[in-house]
Amino acid sequence: MKAKRINVALIVICIAMLISSCQKKDYQLDAPLDRSQIQFEIVQDFNTDAGGNTVILKNNTASTVSIWDYQTGKSTRQQDTIHYAFKGDYTIKFSAMTGGGIVEVDSVKISVTENNLDYVSDPMWTNISGGAGHEKTWVLDTDGLFFEGPMTFVDPANFANVWWDAGQGIYPDNMARGDYGEMTFSLIAGPDFRNIKRMENNVQEKGTYMLNLIDKTLTVNGGTILRGYKPAKNGITGISNWTTYEILALDENTLRLGVYRDKDVDGEGSALLVYNFISKSFAESQPAE
Repeated sequence: MKAKRINVALIVICIAMLISSCQKKDYQLDAPLDRSQIQFEIVQDFNTDAGGNTVILKNNTASTVSIWDYQTGKSTRQQDTIHYAFKGDYTIKFSAMTGGGIVEVDSVKISVTENNLDYVSDPMWTNISGGAGHEKTWVLDTDGLFFEGPMTFVDPANFANVWWDAGQGIYPDNMARGDYGEMTFSLIAGPDFRNIKRMENNVQEKGTYMLNLIDKTLTVNGGTILRGYKPAKNGITGISNWTTYEILALDENTLRLGVYRDKDVDGEGSALLVYNFISKSFAESQPAE
């Protein structure tokens, strides 16, 4: 009898614990920080560059995530060093992601008084833009003049070995056939970007771009590259990041840029969609068939 009473008591306790675990928990955000509590520094390093081209960004607010927008690029580092190659006035915006939400503070304006083209002298800058004082226009290789076609699929889990060069076989399901327009990377007055996207209602965009030479990535602000994916289902909406691109290849005449398919409109798994570009001058130099 005693053992039975103990078993009954244990059952009651387990049921109570189960009910308790099934109850919804009331999660609440932390109280938002006041703007006055956000501590950060923006320091021009005139020792490195007489014109103030080098700028140090510091987020001194504990337990927050940085959101920097320095006009020619963006960063989420707690401390970062950036370089402006061209003289001019720049606006640096800073926000802190806190437990209570994002807190935006007043932007800071700086003036760079001299050019320092050493910051855009790497061959990657030269190949994508033609170099300081120049600009270069790119088009998708829709006719397979160099690549097999304008798009390649890559399995990110087996990046080194699994590449599917879709070639002309991507039409019409994965891309519509047609003129996608052109995009231009400039280094005349600064790292400026512009495009005309003929397959997206001829929209024209103007912005800026930045190269990360270490990570081999391209960031475009204020626009996107020429693109297309599953046109019947507006498949480009299934890619959430059209700002940062993996640079898979870049030389004088060819450029391969990758974006991650993370929310495919057909529910397919992750993949790297690689868009294959050729310079407009190279495309125009090819003999007509």
